[in-house]
Amino acid sequence: MCHGQEIKAFPSQSSAQSFDNHVSGFVRGEQKSNKRIAILTDIFGCNPFYHGLATRYEHKQARVYLVDIFSGFGDLSEPTREAAFTRRHKVADKDFLDRFEKFAKAEKITGVIGFCLGGLYIFELARRGFDGALVGLYGFPQGLPNQDPLPVPFDYLQNVTKKHTMLMGGEDESVGIENIVRLKNVAAKNKAINLRIYESVGHNFLPLLDSEDQTARNAAENALHICDTELL
Repeated sequence: MCHGQEIKAFPSQSSAQSFDNHVSGFVRGEQKSNKRIAILTDIFGCNPFYHGLATRYEHKQARVYLVDIFSGFGDLSEPTREAAFTRRHKVADKDFLDRFEKFAKAEKITGVIGFCLGGLYIFELARRGFDGALVGLYGFPQGLPNQDPLPVPFDYLQNVTKKHTMLMGGEDESVGIENIVRLKNVAAKNKAINLRIYESVGHNFLPLLDSEDQTARNAAENALHICDTELL
């Protein structure tokens, strides 16, 4: 868990400017663009994978905001799950989402894509009725513990009316296969949840765009196509 190194399927990252408007991070693309995308990362933060994704959307004429969920908490002491979770637990989820909503309104964000922890935030933005496209990958419908916790998605998803897309791996042991099955049952009863499950892959499957395994690469390519369709 989760992404990290840059992948060949994305262009080499372009230069970015810092921004600070309720939340902080890195921005690319023309200010005048009417396609304005925010990226919410996993627990490892704004690493080369996400800078490559942001550059890719910049090349598609979008203004792209790579949000630093962990702004103010410093860099990881080491690139391990333990260090990443230690930093993640410093984030107050509800406060962050409150500030993110203010940022999104101020910057006229038209679409948000979130991964893992960011995927959990996609569920919450749908609950809040965010005015824009929402795409999540491997979010946690069972929620995640936090000092300033968000509502558990399973407690509200059956009643959500805001359309959002969630892309999951059928073999995702991080989210839990039983939770994916439960989410599938909820989505079957609520058309606002556009759920796509790729049975052949697990957690963190988008980097499989570089895979030599055709089945795995096909799943990642289809997922990226769905992201493009929703966000652009």
